[in-house]
Amino acid sequence: MSRTEDLLDLKAVRAEMGVSQAELATLAGVSPRTIQSCEQGWRKPSSALEKSILLLLIAWRQGESFGSQLCWEATDCPPQTRDGCLAYRSRQGHLCWFLTGNMCKGMRLYRWADKKALCGECGFFRTLLRGKMPAASKS
Repeated sequence: MSRTEDLLDLKAVRAEMGVSQAELATLAGVSPRTIQSCEQGWRKPSSALEKSILLLLIAWRQGESFGSQLCWEATDCPPQTRDGCLAYRSRQGHLCWFLTGNMCKGMRLYRWADKKALCGECGFFRTLLRGKMPAASKS
């Protein structure tokens, strides 16, 4: 799974995490009916639900090392891009894909659809999504 369009098989996410539709709905802050409708293909998940599910899945896979990942180090981000980036300024390198308005590859991304396309091709994001990665050194 490398493209974000392929990531949100909610049934597979639930199976991996060992939770019911109701439990996933509670974790994501939506109704169980929403999860059921998305799983059945009756509706598409909203941008907010997609981001919530990805956050839950990555946190599940990364475990305790999740907060130690620094996108700007992993991608060798130039200082001029870092200085204008919300992920860098807030020291939330593991949430670069989640934060709206951050800088990536010199572009400020405000829309989830744009972020999803760019992040789906990002090696750092794909590594986060795959699971455990070695903790980055903090500078």
